[in-house]
Amino acid sequence: MPCCWCGATRRPSSSRCGLNSNAPTRVARGAGGIIARAPAARGGRQGGQSPLMSTRFAPGLAGLLAIVAVAVHPGAATAAPDPLVTAVRSWSAPENTRLVLEFSAAVTTVAPDSGEAPSLVVAIPAPGLGRGPEAPARLAVADGVLDSVRLSTSAEGGRLELWFHQSTTFHVLTLPADDEHPFRVVVDVTRPGAAAEEAARLARIASVKAQTRTRVVAVDAGHGGEDPGARGPHGVIEKRVTLAVARALVAELNRMPGVQGVLTRDGDYFVPLHDRYRIAERMKADLFISIHANSSRRWTRRDRGSEVYFLSLTGASDQADKDLADLENAADLIGGVPRQAEDDLVNILYDVKRTSALERSQLLAESLLDHMAADRRLQSRGVKQAGFAVLKSVEFPSVLVETAFINNPAEARLLASPDFQRQMGRQLADGVKDFLGRSGIGFAVPATGTRGAD
Repeated sequence: MPCCWCGATRRPSSSRCGLNSNAPTRVARGAGGIIARAPAARGGRQGGQSPLMSTRFAPGLAGLLAIVAVAVHPGAATAAPDPLVTAVRSWSAPENTRLVLEFSAAVTTVAPDSGEAPSLVVAIPAPGLGRGPEAPARLAVADGVLDSVRLSTSAEGGRLELWFHQSTTFHVLTLPADDEHPFRVVVDVTRPGAAAEEAARLARIASVKAQTRTRVVAVDAGHGGEDPGARGPHGVIEKRVTLAVARALVAELNRMPGVQGVLTRDGDYFVPLHDRYRIAERMKADLFISIHANSSRRWTRRDRGSEVYFLSLTGASDQADKDLADLENAADLIGGVPRQAEDDLVNILYDVKRTSALERSQLLAESLLDHMAADRRLQSRGVKQAGFAVLKSVEFPSVLVETAFINNPAEARLLASPDFQRQMGRQLADGVKDFLGRSGIGFAVPATGTRGAD
């Protein structure tokens, strides 16, 4: 067995390490830390030799040198395992396709940071690089943006080759490992013409609204793509639950005369937090509702129920709310979006709009939670405030809905149920209807055939 601090092999029958099993090494603590002293010589000098030259002391000297070597070069005691590509995944979004490679350890890549080309090669000079079972050598994407991917590995390293459907722009970045995510290499490939198409779609929605005074509700399904959100038992994943509930809410809203629900994401792909409310601003939305599932770091029986948040300018309601906001705001870091300064809050939120938006946001939160509480299976945890980045627009009332606790086994089963998802959509839609009446915003019935494309 290895020695607890020098790393050498002990004999099973001895408490001393195998560096010198004949004589113990004395250890003293000096000003610079631990100093290993040579074993005490047994008897006097032999044949006029000094103890340093005695054959009995030679193994001890070797042990001392080995200990010093380990102290100076700790990594020399145990060689690091060869790096491994553990996963290769892709996500297709309206404006781009994202390819993500996950690694067991940090690696260096050789590739342009960005550019425009019909293909791309990313070299990975990591000796001994291997592939795990979830990292295929070939991946056919064929989504009109990225045709296919080939990953090859050898003793010298790896080579990632991407073939695009046509010449287009790309960006390459690396994301460091954290407590929940491994080291990643990300390639974003732009869908040619998609940005203009999306701008035109949002402009149409805004134009129809101006003509008919239709009330536009932006519904934001939290997380997406490589940001799965929280996970619950039996494979329940937040990003799937939020999209299902958001779709159910939009379907209910679009049954109301004079109201149109529009999703900020309608698939499994990543959208930066600030882009979510900016999409709503570009369509001239009247309301913004972000759908999430709550989660606690360590579940207890107290972790249950629903709550609705609106923006706080001065801090969260309590530490738990701050922790939750920090967790949700970390979505951008997961997706590779640099942390932004809080100038959105200081420079954009001016007094008149800020006060009006926050007052209406509180009323919207109360209206939604009142109708959510009609489901007796879910406890109402109240209306709260926290600094959620996704709520920082002043153009409309904004709220973040925590539907239920995904790491509560009973509530996770509810969240995974299509019936519950549709019911939650109906309850939230009733809350929107109630808010429109109570706030004075009201309804307007659009002319036939004038509803904006969503």
